[in-house]
Amino acid sequence: MALETAAGETAIPHERGLSSFVCACFTLNYVIGTGFLTLPWAFERSGLVLSTLGMMFICFIANLASDYVLSAMARAEALTVYIDSLEVKVDPDLSTGKVDTRRNQIIDESTALLQPSSHERDYGFSDRVDASEVNITIFQSLSTHDKLSNVGFQRSNRKLLIGERKFDLTELCQLFFGRWGLQAYGIAVVLDIYGFLWAYSSVFAAAMANTFPLMGPGVDCYPIYIVIFTIIVVPMSFLELSEQAIIQVFLSGCRIAMMLLMVLTPIAATAFGSSDNIEDSIHSVPHFGEQMEPVGAAWVNFSNIHQMIPVIVFAVLFHQAIPGLADEMNDKSQVGTIFGYTIILCAVCYSLIGIVVGWYFGSETYESSNLNWGAYHAGTGQLVEGENGEKVWINVVWWARAISIFVQGFPAIDVISAFPLYAYVLGNSLMGIVYADNIEEVQRDRRITTFFRAAAAVPPIVGALFVRNLGVITDYSGLTGLAIAFFFPPLLYIYSEKKLMELGIPAHTHYERIGSSIGSAKAMVAFGIVTILYCFILLSTKG
Repeated sequence: MALETAAGETAIPHERGLSSFVCACFTLNYVIGTGFLTLPWAFERSGLVLSTLGMMFICFIANLASDYVLSAMARAEALTVYIDSLEVKVDPDLSTGKVDTRRNQIIDESTALLQPSSHERDYGFSDRVDASEVNITIFQSLSTHDKLSNVGFQRSNRKLLIGERKFDLTELCQLFFGRWGLQAYGIAVVLDIYGFLWAYSSVFAAAMANTFPLMGPGVDCYPIYIVIFTIIVVPMSFLELSEQAIIQVFLSGCRIAMMLLMVLTPIAATAFGSSDNIEDSIHSVPHFGEQMEPVGAAWVNFSNIHQMIPVIVFAVLFHQAIPGLADEMNDKSQVGTIFGYTIILCAVCYSLIGIVVGWYFGSETYESSNLNWGAYHAGTGQLVEGENGEKVWINVVWWARAISIFVQGFPAIDVISAFPLYAYVLGNSLMGIVYADNIEEVQRDRRITTFFRAAAAVPPIVGALFVRNLGVITDYSGLTGLAIAFFFPPLLYIYSEKKLMELGIPAHTHYERIGSSIGSAKAMVAFGIVTILYCFILLSTKG
């Protein structure tokens, strides 16, 4: 049923939202961008055991931070409903005992945010407060605490849920922190997503130039592919998310296939280091170029931890997309669960990729590790001298060549779909920063939204022309990612609970799980500050 907003407009709930499966695919695609390509390099640098422990810990913190954001969104909904209720006009004829129609809708809207507990459902307690039972005179004169009790908020055994309103992180920061919070978050998210988009541009051009050299071997065609990438992704950045569901589901399957290949082919190269197609072979047969066996990597190396942490954060960060993903989902009570399972899947896959690839290639691991598959031939073919004096493999079996092309080339296709998603999020964040007071009106202006999405998409592509080093990009953009993942979410959790408690609004939400407490949130803030400073100092001094 449609609800009326505080401005008297009609708000239509989602009729065709995303299912849990499709939402999981969107989340998987957002999390698994290009950041995981740098993980094997980071694992090799910091040690396989230390990096795995770091991955598990950061994924746990990231999942907890996503719960904090969801809780802040549910509380923001409750707070705005309360604010709207204070502006409701009441029927002056108190003798009739009738309540203004708008008041009924406010009550329905506010109580709809509260999920009935299993105890209430079992014993048949009412899920709504009848507006006709509210004493208007008392409502106008009682304290804030009592007002909320009359409109249905004061139910200790109910928990707040996200409603139909969408609250971007820029809006949450302004609502609970004020102008300073909006500006601080704006700086962090701009730097972070620009880093993502910069990395995407670099990955596409490097992968395509390595896989399909347009002007022959040895000729740098990286700038040409940057131009091609620009022509493709900038117009796509103007599209809406709802138009991408089918392609996102398909690409999530492709991502999983690619990660499996990156894990299984080095294991196969180690276990089956010989091939029947080479007669009288008594020695190990290389599967990757001329590499006969795994290079190996250290177990623990604390001296490079400052490089490992930002890379892992870069690979798991998705918190700026939480409002958009939650807004599109049908069953909003399941959003936290979907995010949790997706992060667990990413933690397992990321750890396997980091350990296996980092161990096999060792110090020869590229910073964009998919490039190590450029020489993959699965122990087939013959090594001959090419026209330019370079050694090349010929007569490689077709499926080995297909794996090589897929692993090298898929990230290039992948970023074509991911780049517009990030540009969409960044463009909306930029609008939220500039037009904080009337963002809903501005979002309906196609010219303004196009301008801000262009402002999000073009600068990082230009930057990728001059800085191609993916490790440098992820190192420093990962620092701002630390702030978005481990600083703003716990602060939002703390300030939102404080605000609601001051107004007498119950602050418990459906998204609070292990670690959802003020003490844990404060510990995460402290961890975020210390980690950011530590990594920044070491990156600046050691490089």
